[in-house]
Amino acid sequence: MRILGINLQTPQEASCAEAFLRFSPRVQFRYPHFVFCDIESTSQLFGGEFKLLEEALRVARSFAQQSPTAAIADSASMAQVFGVFRPSLISPPGGDRKILGQLPLSAILEFEGLKAWPQRSQIQHIIEFLKNLGLHSLDETFHLSLPSFRERWGELGLILWNRLHEKEIQIVSPLTTRDPLIAYAYFDEPVSLIPVLSQRLTPSLQNLFLRLEGLSRFAERLEIHLFCEYSDQKNSFLIEPVSPNRDQNLFLDLIHKKLESFNFENPIREFEIEIRDAPEKSQQLDFFEPRDQSQDRWQRLISFAQQADCKMGFLQMEASHFPEKSFHLKTDWPSDFSPKDIVEKSEDAVQIRSVYAKALHQSPRPSLLLKEALPISKAMMGKLKMLNRIPTERIESAWWEFSVELHKSRDYYFAALEEGQLLWIYQDRGSKQYYLQGYFD
Repeated sequence: MRILGINLQTPQEASCAEAFLRFSPRVQFRYPHFVFCDIESTSQLFGGEFKLLEEALRVARSFAQQSPTAAIADSASMAQVFGVFRPSLISPPGGDRKILGQLPLSAILEFEGLKAWPQRSQIQHIIEFLKNLGLHSLDETFHLSLPSFRERWGELGLILWNRLHEKEIQIVSPLTTRDPLIAYAYFDEPVSLIPVLSQRLTPSLQNLFLRLEGLSRFAERLEIHLFCEYSDQKNSFLIEPVSPNRDQNLFLDLIHKKLESFNFENPIREFEIEIRDAPEKSQQLDFFEPRDQSQDRWQRLISFAQQADCKMGFLQMEASHFPEKSFHLKTDWPSDFSPKDIVEKSEDAVQIRSVYAKALHQSPRPSLLLKEALPISKAMMGKLKMLNRIPTERIESAWWEFSVELHKSRDYYFAALEEGQLLWIYQDRGSKQYYLQGYFD
């Protein structure tokens, strides 16, 4: 086995182990702040044990208030003791005992792995006894026999001897249990400034997103509860982007925008963050393809717009008889949208047509249609210059709408304002009233 042992230095919740699932499905947390990963079959996916160790320490620093340590060895107990006495050590396969022998007797206290010593005071007593025998390093204990350890210290002596001689087997099991994606924090001093509150929220949110990445999940919705200092008041708000993602910066920006709408005269004493997650989208990207795509930037923009109660999106064509009902606003990124412009070649001439207007030269209708047609007054009609006397098209209601009240018939014309703006208007053949339907670019 090859085991990565991480010492987070400060007490943690067992759920922090989920952040390390990216390195191996076999992950185990040991109270109060140790994480062990079986990387026997996964280290090559990261380019070797050295790069995996560096990445694991980067993740660990997000949880630990102090500098975390880590090491890689053939067993969990060896990885723990090396992480304390030889930080960032990668012991060669089969070379643990040689390195262990160079450590002082005090290293026995950290010689635990997945199973902590039942009473560290007993281990301290063993260390003092061995020192009284004139021993100073662990290699001097290797010649002591198993019966001498068992007779002197019983079951504890048996465990210690087996660990020193690499006889104990500790299996890192797959991590199957999962805690809710919830973070909570209590402030010793209440907070009433948005920058300070955002700063306090960031570490908790970062830890939750690290767990999401380890679980291969996306954040679908984020709910925050801010508990005030006085009167048991609570401020709650919801952050829900257009599509589930793990863009932590996006969520932080949206949270900051929400906080700007709150009155913090009643300061915040504690907060709770809860994430509702969704399965990660599977997407195979080319090695050289940029990860920050137009679709991702669009989703950030549409999320900000929704937070501000602003509607935006792409116009989606509908199979409707009348123009004002022939489209609707769609926030999803078009699946057939191509960012490549059209290049037309004719003999030695080259013409580039922008993708954003590639079909306008073929369309007899304007690029901007009004949701509802506007009546044109007689005074306004007098200012318009009609560009055609014969209608460009006539639209009538469907034949099955036989009722006189429902029957509609329209004649469409092109007209221009004095300023040169080209309009698309129609005349109701029944009432003879003219209406403005849209504008041409």
